Amino acid sequence: MKFNDFRVIAFTFAVAATSGLAQAGQISFNDNNCQGTTVSTAVTCSASSAGVNYDATVSAWSAAGTGNFTGASMVYYANSGLGITSKGESTTSPEHAIDNYGATEALLISFGTNNVALNQLSIGWTYNDADVSILRYTGTQAPVLGNSTVANLTDTAGWEWVGDYANLSSSSPLNFNSGNKTASWWLVSAYDSAYSDVAHSMYFTNDNDFFKLSGFGGNVIAQAPTPTPTPTPTPTPTPTPGTAVPEPGTFALFGIALLGCVAARRKSKTK
Repeated sequence: MKFNDFRVIAFTFAVAATSGLAQAGQISFNDNNCQGTTVSTAVTCSASSAGVNYDATVSAWSAAGTGNFTGASMVYYANSGLGITSKGESTTSPEHAIDNYGATEALLISFGTNNVALNQLSIGWTYNDADVSILRYTGTQAPVLGNSTVANLTDTAGWEWVGDYANLSSSSPLNFNSGNKTASWWLVSAYDSAYSDVAHSMYFTNDNDFFKLSGFGGNVIAQAPTPTPTPTPTPTPTPTPGTAVPEPGTFALFGIALLGCVAARRKSKTK
């Protein structure tokens, strides 16, 4: 079943070429290509651009205190975006949003390809404050969030903290990742200082961030093929000057001359 009025969430990607070999295009994930229900633990979206198919699967997670991440419910709210409800959490406002009140809630986004540079988030609704933590996963196997806590997630091989971003607004998107870091898996979380232990200003606080995600975007980086090197021709070696080797005819002439000398000596002795 498709999301009701999911069209306000536009997941748009620019297909960019690092060497100018791929055609630039737009991929939009919305109610026409995202399958799920109004209350779900995951949403799968499919779209294509320039003849290439791309998938995005979004799942909901939460971690309370020092506990491991567990699956949570994801809800779409018309004209606002996606919110998360953790197990046992109230479904009333503002706890129906993605928040860090009581538990840290996050969306795990899988693109099925490791060359996606997530670099934009759009917020459709906020309450009190909206600070986010963003991480990427570059491991070769699918991440298992259930084995990790917020505090030790980046100690798990493949996980990297990308950054914390304060005061997101529904009036303008957040742009980040200007260096085009790529990954197959991205975690968009309500802010939690335990992800990185990086000291921030007073604008970052735990327990008071509430927002709904209305869109995200990024670049799909097309890697140029490795050029085949042109073989370098082997130079012809220059011969080293040396003593010439006599030819067989030279030896023959030398032998005849030697015999003549012997004959002449014998003749002179007989006289």
